Amino acid sequence: MADMTRVYAGTQEGLFVVRSSGGTWETVNRVFPNSVLESVSGCRGDPRRVYAGVAHDGLYRTEDGGLRWTKVFDGDVRATSVDPTDDNVVYTGTEPIHLYRSEDRGETWEELTGLQNLPDEAKNHWWFPVEPHIGHVITIFVHPEDPTMIYLALEHGGIVRSFDRGETWEDVSKGIDYLDIHVISSEPHRFDRWFVSSARGFYASDDPAEGWTRAEDGFTRDYFHDFIFFPPERVGESPTMLIATADKSPGSWNRPEYARSAVFRSDDGAKSWRRVGTGLDDDLKPMVWALVPHPTDRNAAFAGLGHVSRGPAHGPSGPGSLLVTRDRGESWQRIIDLPGDRVLWAATE
Repeated sequence: MADMTRVYAGTQEGLFVVRSSGGTWETVNRVFPNSVLESVSGCRGDPRRVYAGVAHDGLYRTEDGGLRWTKVFDGDVRATSVDPTDDNVVYTGTEPIHLYRSEDRGETWEELTGLQNLPDEAKNHWWFPVEPHIGHVITIFVHPEDPTMIYLALEHGGIVRSFDRGETWEDVSKGIDYLDIHVISSEPHRFDRWFVSSARGFYASDDPAEGWTRAEDGFTRDYFHDFIFFPPERVGESPTMLIATADKSPGSWNRPEYARSAVFRSDDGAKSWRRVGTGLDDDLKPMVWALVPHPTDRNAAFAGLGHVSRGPAHGPSGPGSLLVTRDRGESWQRIIDLPGDRVLWAATE
């Protein structure tokens, strides 16, 4: 069967819409060519509707698979997420840290002002090490089985959560000593197992309010970004996990080997990790910034690489590429070269 898949690759130099065609891949559109893409998220029910967040600009929507785009939100957008239970509901996070929700596919918006009511003890951590030193929302996680439960990863700032669709919030960052957070997610179909990646650690928790503990057995890297899940290979087993890592934070990458990125895999719920990646260099210079599951192949996923620092949403791009695995990360093949990739979304045609 032909692989009828469309990948949206948000780079340091615009958004590339790439699709499979007869076993090969082609770029069908490139938009926002002079802009930095910070987020991309699509709809489960209508795969041709996708939202793209452009730094220092706003949120755009396509309803035809990436051919035409309409601006639906003004602002410095750094995160977006479509409610996995309702394609009409879209969340957008910005720099500075604010959160907005649309109930009508982005036509109108309301700010969830309860986020600003967190105590100063938590909000004092909302900053960023690079000028203008302002923190932002980097990940919005809406639980697929209870959309009233929302978690935000703040870069910098920690982790905050809401149990009432964003009306009220609490900080749940206890146990993480450096609050440069990247991705937050629960294990699929669970409410009692959570994971978070950060610039200086990977953590797990059965209850984030009680705190986080490191889950790093087997890692030979100490900087963590995107992680994804594959369905369990057999009934009763844990889902397979993949995570993108690097050797220290981007501030240390002014060296010949640059990021020294690597992909690791866990088959036991993050109790242990092993390095995978036949087809990847031993000292991979560009960072693997983005991982996203294939929309129909339970063993496949895409990776976006970039020789660029993900932090500052400005500046020139180094080279990048889009890769695919069809064996849960054991081996990878290049699809296409791109400017430095930052974010990904994959959907069916």
